[in-house]
Amino acid sequence: MKHKIIDLTEPDNGCEGYQEGEEPTVTLTLDDGRRILVPDMTAYKMGWDTGAEISDEDIEKYTREA
Repeated sequence: MKHKIIDLTEPDNGCEGYQEGEEPTVTLTLDDGRRILVPDMTAYKMGWDTGAEISDEDIEKYTREA
């Protein structure tokens, strides 16, 4: 099943930025209300942005619940 991404939120890390070794992530809000975390680079490479679709298989493979 495919889900539409209705919002993409990037964390505001302020002037501290990311800790050493910490992977930047984004939160995807789906049309069913779920919010999932995904590595920022994965979202970019997969084309996951507001209005895009993501499959259940990709959710299972690349993300974790927010």
